Amino acid sequence: MITSELSKDISKKNSGITNRLIYFFIFLLFMSFAGFYKTYLVKFPNFEEFNWAHHFHGIIMLTWILMLIAQPILIRTNNLKWHRLVGKASYFIFPLLVLSFFLVARAGYLRNIKTIGETEALASMGFSGIPDMFYISILYGFGIYYKKKTSFHIRFFACIGLMILGPGLGRFLIAVCGFPFSVLGIMGGGITLFALGWMITDIIKKRSAFPMAVFIAIICTTLSIGPNSHSAWWQSIAKWIATHLF
Repeated sequence: MITSELSKDISKKNSGITNRLIYFFIFLLFMSFAGFYKTYLVKFPNFEEFNWAHHFHGIIMLTWILMLIAQPILIRTNNLKWHRLVGKASYFIFPLLVLSFFLVARAGYLRNIKTIGETEALASMGFSGIPDMFYISILYGFGIYYKKKTSFHIRFFACIGLMILGPGLGRFLIAVCGFPFSVLGIMGGGITLFALGWMITDIIKKRSAFPMAVFIAIICTTLSIGPNSHSAWWQSIAKWIATHLF
């Protein structure tokens, strides 16, 4: 049990990063709405080309982002009881989030195999929710495992926010701002440099580089799958998933 004195000490020690997380998660919510407005929300109420899997993913993702916003606010205001309750609620919401990634990936594959053929459909799985299921599970797993090690806990959940920032920000830059598709590479590079800078800062301040190193390893894995989505090894993995799970 965390005493009130200890909780105040933890809150004071991490107040700077906690405040920044509040602002970042609110920005994440805004960017998600801005990015998906033109490609999804504007299609209300008929939502052509979308099915229940996309709606389910949207609802669960919105719930998850609101939970991300709530947690640092609860820490900042010393409402640790509610912070723990929201954390326990994540044990139920997170599996649904992972399931929603899977359902969206499945819907995309079933659509693509009819329009662009099996090879391209399997290749597109490298950019769908299948890899994301594993990435976000690794970050969440570490975040929960280190829930009593505040510096690690905060960083792993911040990395989850950085990970899910990509889809909304990417759509905003392309669909709203009119940037070419190649801007995604610049965006990915920016997120990578930010994570690298955070890790270097932690090292300089004699903190563990482990949380950010895990996130950078995930980014590197992502960058290895994308350009190799037509390779034999990825096609075989995607084929197995499509055959046995879809």
